[in-house]
Amino acid sequence: MKTCFLSIDVEPLTALSHGTFDEEVKFEPIKKLGGILDIFKKYKAQATLFVTGEVLEHYPDLVKKWGEEFEIGCHNYYHVELDKVDLLGREKQIKDFIKIYKDIFKRGPLGFRAPRNIIDNEHFEILERYGFIYDSSVLPRYPLGIRHYRGYLGRGPILPYWPNKLNYLKMGGEKILEIPESPVVLSVPLVGTWMRKLGVRFFKFLFIFKKPDFISLSMHSWDSTEFSGTSSKNSGKIFLQQLDEMMGFLKNLGYEFKSGKQIYEELSKNRE
Repeated sequence: MKTCFLSIDVEPLTALSHGTFDEEVKFEPIKKLGGILDIFKKYKAQATLFVTGEVLEHYPDLVKKWGEEFEIGCHNYYHVELDKVDLLGREKQIKDFIKIYKDIFKRGPLGFRAPRNIIDNEHFEILERYGFIYDSSVLPRYPLGIRHYRGYLGRGPILPYWPNKLNYLKMGGEKILEIPESPVVLSVPLVGTWMRKLGVRFFKFLFIFKKPDFISLSMHSWDSTEFSGTSSKNSGKIFLQQLDEMMGFLKNLGYEFKSGKQIYEELSKNRE
């Protein structure tokens, strides 16, 4: 069985733009996340929802409900790029997130994804210190020349791996597993923004050349909310139609949708 790591970055609209939003508009994608989750349920898919601390703070009951069927991971407390925060500030955000998370779930989070995929070796040490067992921040390939993205920090392994302590983009013996956001071919990540812009037909075409044993399908909570401006193409209902079609296609190819926790548990057994 082939594996598709399925995930959502659940964050306020402020993560998409530096504009100012009132509270109702800011959290609209959170309240409408059911559109994406209903499609996940349709395909009986396991998935990880990487939520920010702000989301936990404002919608604890809603997140708890999501947690009945899906894994809830950490997407930092605020959606701010880690290289803009010193180590003490980063650690405080992790501690504050864990405190609210434990109030809701009576246990700590297991998985982490950095805002805009920006992470470094020092942050892996923080995650390990606070009990995280896997990270999913690394974007191992990116189509350079097509579009610049700060989160692409160099080539890394495209299969889940145990990072090197001195260079997380290389394999080594760290305790934390890295589950990269791996593409199909041509280095184009299978993420909501790219799917909305290029269309499902483009990604179906890529599978003619290769059907990897491991891929990642990720998206943002705001993909399913219609908005305007930068990166807004096909947001809202059209994205939900695309997601439904893409997941049906992957399922027919033999992919099993899994959460980060499931992937970690399977690989940990093989490591023993």
